[in-house]
Amino acid sequence: MHKYIFLFILILNGQTLFAQNDANPVISFKGKITFERKVNQHKQMDEMMKGRGGGNNAMADNMKKNIPKYKIDIFELLFTESQSIYKPAKDGISESKMMFGNIPAEKNIVFNNYETDTTITSKIFLKKNYLVKDSLRKFNWKITEEFRKTAGFNCRRAETIIMDSVYVIAYYTDAILADGGPEGFNGLPGMILGIVMPRLNITYFATKVDNFLANEAEIMAPTKGDKKTYAQLDVSLRESLKQWGDFLQRILWFINV
Repeated sequence: MHKYIFLFILILNGQTLFAQNDANPVISFKGKITFERKVNQHKQMDEMMKGRGGGNNAMADNMKKNIPKYKIDIFELLFTESQSIYKPAKDGISESKMMFGNIPAEKNIVFNNYETDTTITSKIFLKKNYLVKDSLRKFNWKITEEFRKTAGFNCRRAETIIMDSVYVIAYYTDAILADGGPEGFNGLPGMILGIVMPRLNITYFATKVDNFLANEAEIMAPTKGDKKTYAQLDVSLRESLKQWGDFLQRILWFINV
C-alpha cells in the first residue's frame, strides 16, 4: 500500500514540475537574448514640437505621413552568471527618417561585470565616441504583483524612477537567475526581459531566449572612446550643448539610459 502511495506522489510531483516548466521555462545561467527596441517616432515629434505654435504642429502632422510610426531596432544580450554585453545585432539598426536624425546614443554597447560591480559602455553622439567606465548603475526598484508573458517567460513587473523624472517599468523573470537586462538596467532578482519608458516613447522587449552561448569570448568590453564617468559625461554634455535649449534635457535622458 505504501508503495502505491509513494508512486502516486512521484507522479503528482512530476506533473507539477512539467506544468511549471510549461508556464516558465527554466534555462541555464548563460545564454543569448534577442531584444526588439521600438521607438514611437510620431510621439517623439509631438514632444519636440510641443509649445512651438500651431504652424510647427501642422508641419509635424505632414511629416508623419512620410515617417513610419515606429522605428524598430534589434539588439543582443549575451550573458553568463558574472558578465554580460548588450550590443546591436548584425544589421540590427534601421535607418531613421526623422528630420532630427537618430535618437542620441542609439548604438550603445554595454558591458557589465557583476563580480566587480563595474560597467563599461560605448556611446556615440554627434559622431563622437564616449567610453563610460563606472560602477554599475543602481536602481531603487519597487516590485509589484503584476505579471505578463514575454518571450515565453512569465515576468513580474517592477518600477523605478531614473534621472529624477523618467518613469521606468521593467519585467523580469526569476527563471533566469543571471543579473542584467537591456541597456544598463539590472538589480532585480532575475533577468529583465522588458523595459518601458513612456516619457521617452521607447520600449525594449525580448523576442527570443537561447540557453546557450556559441562563444563566451564575445562577452568583451568595448575599448575605444573618450573616457568618462557618468557624472563627467553629464557635465561635459551640458556644457557643450547649451545651445540646444529645452531640447537638452531630452537628449541627456536618452544618452544616460
